[in-house]
Amino acid sequence: MQHPSTYKDLPMKPQLDPLDTKIITLLEQNGRMPNTELAKKLKTSETTVRKRIKRLIDEDLIKVVAVRNRAKLGYDMNGNIRIEADTRKTKSIADKLSRMNEIWYIAHLAGDADFDVEFSVRSRYDLLVLLDAINKIDGVIRTRPSIRLRLVKQLGEFIAFTNPAAKKRKEADPAPEHFQK
Repeated sequence: MQHPSTYKDLPMKPQLDPLDTKIITLLEQNGRMPNTELAKKLKTSETTVRKRIKRLIDEDLIKVVAVRNRAKLGYDMNGNIRIEADTRKTKSIADKLSRMNEIWYIAHLAGDADFDVEFSVRSRYDLLVLLDAINKIDGVIRTRPSIRLRLVKQLGEFIAFTNPAAKKRKEADPAPEHFQK
């Protein structure tokens, strides 16, 4: 593998200014909030908000989508499954996992498991059927399911220190010296 000769060859990460961050935060709370209401809350024009949202969407920095409430739709059993796999077959396994409707999140990992998947099912029986289907995929070595007892915290996305309370906690309790290097 050839490494870039300088860091200027690496792609730039998009920069969000405070207004972009505030727009995103408000849309995370209510993705259907009208641009006029966003503009009023942010003390700017509707045109500015509309152009900012268009740019954020065009640059694939945000998506404004409907998110189904799985629990209200009867999918009361949620959790994750760590999957150990034959590393020569991970692409095929990922393709097959992607076709399973009960699975809504798939991450290919480096570490003690090869995949982490999150699922929602209606019953223990449905979980048993899902686990059986996953274990039948060629190349799956082992599955380790975990059932979520309760959801403690969930965010749409993480933006470091946009929450003033989190920033104050960091300032009040900095990382130990061995983490600051």
